[in-house]
Amino acid sequence: MNVHIIPAALSAAALVLALAVPLGAEESYHVETISFPPTVVPEIGGLGFTSEGELVVAMRRFGILMAKPTADPAAFPWRAFSSDLLHNICGLQVVSKRELIVSSMDELTRITDGDGDGIADSYQTICSAWGMSGNYHETNTIAPDGSGGWWMAIGTASHNGSVFTNTRGEFSPIGRRGRNFSAVPWKGWIAHIDAKGAFTPWAKGFRAPNGIAVGPDGKLWVTDNQGDWRGASPLFHIQKDHFYGHPSSLVWEPAFAATGQDPLMLPVAEIEAMRTPAAVEFPEGFMCNSPSEPIFDQTGGRFGPFAGQMIVGDVAGTRLLRVMLEEVDGVMQGACVHFVTHGLRAGNNRLIFSPDGATLFTGQTVRGWGAPSESLQRVTFTGTVPFEVKTMSLRKDGFAFTFTKPVDRTAAADPTCWKLSKYHFGNTHNYGSPPLDTMALSAGAIVVAPDGLSATVAVVGLETGRIVQVDLDPRVKSADGATLEHPQLCYKVNRLRP
Repeated sequence: MNVHIIPAALSAAALVLALAVPLGAEESYHVETISFPPTVVPEIGGLGFTSEGELVVAMRRFGILMAKPTADPAAFPWRAFSSDLLHNICGLQVVSKRELIVSSMDELTRITDGDGDGIADSYQTICSAWGMSGNYHETNTIAPDGSGGWWMAIGTASHNGSVFTNTRGEFSPIGRRGRNFSAVPWKGWIAHIDAKGAFTPWAKGFRAPNGIAVGPDGKLWVTDNQGDWRGASPLFHIQKDHFYGHPSSLVWEPAFAATGQDPLMLPVAEIEAMRTPAAVEFPEGFMCNSPSEPIFDQTGGRFGPFAGQMIVGDVAGTRLLRVMLEEVDGVMQGACVHFVTHGLRAGNNRLIFSPDGATLFTGQTVRGWGAPSESLQRVTFTGTVPFEVKTMSLRKDGFAFTFTKPVDRTAAADPTCWKLSKYHFGNTHNYGSPPLDTMALSAGAIVVAPDGLSATVAVVGLETGRIVQVDLDPRVKSADGATLEHPQLCYKVNRLRP
């Protein structure tokens, strides 16, 4: 067979030229939109790179394309690795240029190019141990476990879609109830699949877990989406056999199923007592509306001053976020803040760093939940360090902050420049929650380091189970007069410093 090449000239002529956001106030990160052939609707469900430097793009309803990135965002030489329509790809692992692993709604699949002509010719089912109801919302995404197997996040079904008469796997009439439901096995679960395809249910209580990742230290992380039993969109640290709050999945927990109870009839207080809290919560509206794939910056500074931190996309917002995690008294928690908020489209669904670490690609799709935003963009660090809060960490008496550049010490030492509040979100059958029990907090003693790169802020009234929101006044600038680009942070307090 011959390699199917899609001419770059055709794609450039047939599509709108790439959007290149001019370097301006936020010149630290430059955003460009990548062109695709005119026959492709890039509803992107997976991104990866081969060891040869080709970008791999798996699409939910088209197939899989590959191209080596070029300086011109309109000239990527796309070629089709697979034109077969798989069932809503939402997860991808690139093993090599001849072998890919994808998760679709119905199975985990190994796709290979056996004869080396650049086109897939073998599709092997690795695992299909979960049920299928036919509902559009039951998507799955994966993360390699580092030992030849995979972690899989399995979404629930939605009341906005139907359930087929014939389902795969046992049908649970009790599990069918509710806004987001688990009518067939393992919907709303995190599972482990080993290298031989053996399926092990791992943790339960999820709604729409659209992102999963293993951190540099081996910890497993999952994002979920606001809705029923989700007052705000959470980021969870996953631990075996833990329950993460959405009750519908309990119908597939053998011990619970043996009781014959309807999980939606459990008292809210009982569900809360079982729930493992989120490490971070993203307040709806101003922070993040639909968190997607998390990725850790392991570029060693080639992508800017935030090495080691987590980056999360927003499917329902035109932004990327940073997450600053820490362990306090044996429990993970931390802060979130906007990261890139200019030049991006909505639908930021999947993320991958370029091999050189200087560029982050964001694959976009909104899955019909908003104005079409099906695209691929790349965000490149220009070498100009932005003025940002670099880290936020809990202390016994308040918080410690570091900055990417020296801060104006006079403004940073002024308590009126630090507006703080605390609140929490309710988790019930209602869709989402407004902030509850909001209380203002006061900044006490502030100590700014002589070099201006850090500050400690004493805060009275901290308590567990609350988000502390920090809004820095515009007077807080860098020592050389730069504006703080993202002055609003939210820290989730699960534990206080002992």
